[in-house]
Amino acid sequence: MKKSAKERLPHTERQFSAGGVVMKIDSRGPKVLLIKDSYGHWTWPKGHIEKGETPDEAALREISEETGLGRLEIIKILGRQEYYFTRKNIKIFKTVYLFVVKADPGDKIIPQISEIEAAQWFSAEVALQKIEYEGSAEFVRKAIDIFNKKETTSEKR
Repeated sequence: MKKSAKERLPHTERQFSAGGVVMKIDSRGPKVLLIKDSYGHWTWPKGHIEKGETPDEAALREISEETGLGRLEIIKILGRQEYYFTRKNIKIFKTVYLFVVKADPGDKIIPQISEIEAAQWFSAEVALQKIEYEGSAEFVRKAIDIFNKKETTSEKR
């Protein structure tokens, strides 16, 4: 018996997340924080936007929850990433709002191992090599440029 179009197509749902490329400066220059997600890929911290939350509030909350960093400041909106994926025969269209986020250099990473495998600071060059998802390196490159310009401007004051 032939299946109808509705039966052949997976159910589609929308998801909204927020996160950011987290950066700091230490004695050796700018650093980028990457997390190793539950799929074993290096990426930036992000998570679902909860009801009543703005994307920037969700980004700061998720970054803090996943990494233990508490003193975070959004520098600028970085952009929006959109993609499809399938989980349990459900097609999901996901929108992720991304920000450039500055971390306090003195804060220590305390990764939430129940959600991520690891969290680590990398030099900008290494972070660009480590980031694994398609299109992600461009967002990291843009974040590094924005962060470096902001920090250079701050130093001149």
